Amino acid sequence: MHVLISIQQRVPQWQIPEAAALALMARRPDVQFTYATTDEMRREALRTADVAFTWILGEDELAGAPRLQWVHTSAVAVETLCLPALAARGIRVSNTRGVQAVPIAEHVLALLLAFGKQLPFLLERQREARWAQAECSGARLPWLLRGRTLALVGLGTIGEAIASRAAALGMRVVAQRRDPSAPDVPGVSAIYGPGALHDMLREADAVVVAAPLTPATAGVFDAAAFAAMKPGSFFINVGRARIVDTPALMAALQSGHLAGASLDVFPEEPLPPTHPLWRCPNVILTPHTSGFRQGHWDEVIDVFADNLERFTSGRPLRYEVLPGRGY
Repeated sequence: MHVLISIQQRVPQWQIPEAAALALMARRPDVQFTYATTDEMRREALRTADVAFTWILGEDELAGAPRLQWVHTSAVAVETLCLPALAARGIRVSNTRGVQAVPIAEHVLALLLAFGKQLPFLLERQREARWAQAECSGARLPWLLRGRTLALVGLGTIGEAIASRAAALGMRVVAQRRDPSAPDVPGVSAIYGPGALHDMLREADAVVVAAPLTPATAGVFDAAAFAAMKPGSFFINVGRARIVDTPALMAALQSGHLAGASLDVFPEEPLPPTHPLWRCPNVILTPHTSGFRQGHWDEVIDVFADNLERFTSGRPLRYEVLPGRGY
């Protein structure tokens, strides 16, 4: 069996370190590996690879991979893979689901606490060397997470991790997912189906998007969705940028309808210095780093190594992607 390891990225944190690739290869001395660090090495290896451990694969590359049987992405999102073409050839696809759930959930909790405790405002006053104690009143008065309602759009491994932690802090958690009749999720008190998004938004003090990008989720947060949100509520997106109409979000912030927002994903990355999001009021922008953490590649390698053992022994794969759903 020939396994291609090809995870080269312009973002260093998402590029597999050589030490991690070597550690993976040492686990399976019976398997032929190619650790490709150039486009030429990748193209050559795809000609005979049975398995590709990568993060991106286009139709043109797939045409040059006649033996390919399985693709495992080092990421959670799979929109960088040519899913319809892979499905047409019967090639299995799996992702590294769950590895980023805890870091992203902790990132979301940090943001909820920051907004609730008025930290963006207080840090602004700190930079101005202004003692803002008397200004912490009215809309600037800090509030408790306890008793507030958090609405989650997306209830996969990331959504579940957010829900359990928010509930532990006393928040009431509601969520929307594709199948509202699926088993209950700890910490979630109500589940809404795809057609009830606006109903859910009306009761939320904070809304978190943790959904994958699919035809069903693309653009669902438009002007009407933001208008349905409770005045003074907060919006956080750790999912995908194309789920959100960015101009509509900025309009809701500038009008004061939303009290604040945080984005970790953007319509263009890196976000250009001239983009108006940089100057939107009460916004926390993080450069697509919510999933960053120490030890990331150790877990990624564990997931792939386990699936490689499953694949070679004919057992079901973990985190297999259903092409029709896109996740």
